[in-house]
Amino acid sequence: MIKSPSLNIRFSSLQGLYWMCFCVLYGFASVFLLEKNFDNQGIGFILAASNILSVIMQPTLGSLIDRLDKLSLKFVLSSIVILTILLLILLSFFSNTMLLDALLYTLIASLTLTLQPLINSLAFEQINAGMVINYGLTRGAGSLSFGITSFLLGQLLSRYNASILPIICLGLYILLLILILSFPDVNTNDSLSTPSIQPVEKLFTQESTIAFIKKYKHFGLLLIGIAFLFLFHTIVNTYLVQIVSSLGGNDADFGLALTIATIFELPAMLGFGYLQQKFKSGKMLVFASIFFVIRSFAFLFSTTLWMLVIAQVLQGFAFAVYTPAISYYVNKLMSRFDKIKGQTFVVGAATLGSVFGSIIAGWLLDSAGITVMLSVGSVSAFIGSLLVIYSVRTDI
Repeated sequence: MIKSPSLNIRFSSLQGLYWMCFCVLYGFASVFLLEKNFDNQGIGFILAASNILSVIMQPTLGSLIDRLDKLSLKFVLSSIVILTILLLILLSFFSNTMLLDALLYTLIASLTLTLQPLINSLAFEQINAGMVINYGLTRGAGSLSFGITSFLLGQLLSRYNASILPIICLGLYILLLILILSFPDVNTNDSLSTPSIQPVEKLFTQESTIAFIKKYKHFGLLLIGIAFLFLFHTIVNTYLVQIVSSLGGNDADFGLALTIATIFELPAMLGFGYLQQKFKSGKMLVFASIFFVIRSFAFLFSTTLWMLVIAQVLQGFAFAVYTPAISYYVNKLMSRFDKIKGQTFVVGAATLGSVFGSIIAGWLLDSAGITVMLSVGSVSAFIGSLLVIYSVRTDI
């Protein structure tokens, strides 16, 4: 194993910049789209379409990278970022209709979601090549960056309108591209074994997907459980600004609420290396899934902004533990030739939950109100937790 402090710094910066971009695009999606005169249901459909596109792209790219030696992670990441930059330029300076706004935002958000498992895989590519990288530390830097960005954007939006958001994101994506290009290339070839290369058109059939899921016992149920957990997670994150508003808060309070959640993510993420020495990643997934349920009830019964703060604090025991745990779990569970595809399937499951969360929550918010929306989120979190507890292997 090779220690490389500079590589840890670069991966921390990579996670930081990515989650800053994610914060602008997803954390403040409702703020931007409400400014563009979209209603809650319209926002739900835009974000759902983004998630659907990313569900298609994530496993497809994961399979290609796993099977085609010449297609490097670095090349794919930089290509996606360049395309996103071009779309952000169009959204920031040339879009002047709701239809074009919706199309561009959908494409940008889907590409941003697609980057997530690939950035995680880039870290594990280095780890599997013998480099010592503290994944929990780097992901914690992402949460810290998300929190700082949330707070600053909340303050900015109390003075300026939401049209500044895509311009800010454009600058962040340019920095992200420069950083990705600075990473060293990694030779992932294994001299002891070589994968059986299949024609590309056979990699993405229904049969190959089913065979992949069946290869790992209960992995399919785990994916379904993750989807249910993230249906709830999406409801409270996408429509947090509306929840804050219903309790008498404003944009600054919304930014502060996001910041509180990310601050309390830090202990679990920064200390994940220590937690991993004490607990198996499977057991930590069970722990996190239970706190998804507890957090859902905390949201459901919040009647003041202070009660909402408590719900946000619980993020540190739910999403904060889940995020590094699921990455390590998949890396240990999968064979070398399935690792990237496994990471993309996990993120794809979370994304699929986000699709339904966006659509259902937007419709419920407009037709039935916040309490009904949060009740559905709680039921979803409970079902997801049961599936995760049943399907996860606690010995790895």
